[in-house]
Amino acid sequence: MAIKDWYKVNFLIESDSEDIIIWKLNELGISSFSFEYLIKNENKKKVNVWLPIDDWGQSSRSGFEKIIGKLLNFNDPENHFFDWSIIKEEDWLTSWKKYWAPELVGNHLLILPCWINLDEKFKDKKIIKIDPGAAFGTGSHPSTYLCLEKMENILFSDKKVLDIGSGSGILSIAARLLGAKEVCAVDNDYLAMNSTSSNFQLNFGNLKNLNTYLGSFNEVILKNQLKQFDIVLCNILAEVIKEMIPNIHNCLRKNGEVIFSGILNSQKDEIIKILIQNDLKLLDVSTRKDWACITAQKASDPT
Repeated sequence: MAIKDWYKVNFLIESDSEDIIIWKLNELGISSFSFEYLIKNENKKKVNVWLPIDDWGQSSRSGFEKIIGKLLNFNDPENHFFDWSIIKEEDWLTSWKKYWAPELVGNHLLILPCWINLDEKFKDKKIIKIDPGAAFGTGSHPSTYLCLEKMENILFSDKKVLDIGSGSGILSIAARLLGAKEVCAVDNDYLAMNSTSSNFQLNFGNLKNLNTYLGSFNEVILKNQLKQFDIVLCNILAEVIKEMIPNIHNCLRKNGEVIFSGILNSQKDEIIKILIQNDLKLLDVSTRKDWACITAQKASDPT
């Protein structure tokens, strides 16, 4: 197996810029990143980003600096704000794992990195063990928190669930922990599908009750005739969500619910408008920092 080395780039941001950086990194398809709190300056954070060397040549790295610099209004044309280094494959785990810690979500869920032993004080929680691997983020995303928090308040027992853009499989695992009888996970990245399956196996010891589908959502739904879901989970970017809404309506059973996350507050009104146009009734909107989570219901089948 070929050795893969990494670029590690770090830069400082104002603490209130964390959400916009998360959004931009996700938009760029970058999922290996973390935020480091600075003890001596609570108003700033250090962003650490890991990029596979084979995929990031000089022009790509320069483009990355320009995009982030413009986003943060960096004024130095030489971009002295960015500190680049090379991380060897064998140093990868120690380089990023130190930034990941157990994270409580809502009242009952705990996201636990698989290399960390469970603290006795968390023994009454529903544990989601995660090994994100080199491809999936070390950063904690507010939209994932919002989605999990909302899931706690929905009845999953014996429900059929669809997880769109499953990534590391956190939502699929949570759905099964909360009682779902069947989980279908869709992602257009084969690394994500592998990660979903391996993390599901890590939590339950088998892949029973999990079906995975590789490809774009609209193609997978039509090809496999996936329908009659009780609950759909969709934690991806708003621009992608907009194109999916008609087919999400079609694959829900009557009175089925969908949770949309990954939506900036500035985008939620447009998403709600499209939901209404597609006969999905708005149930709830919750927010965390700059992000929104929208819950809707299919009230009736079109005539």
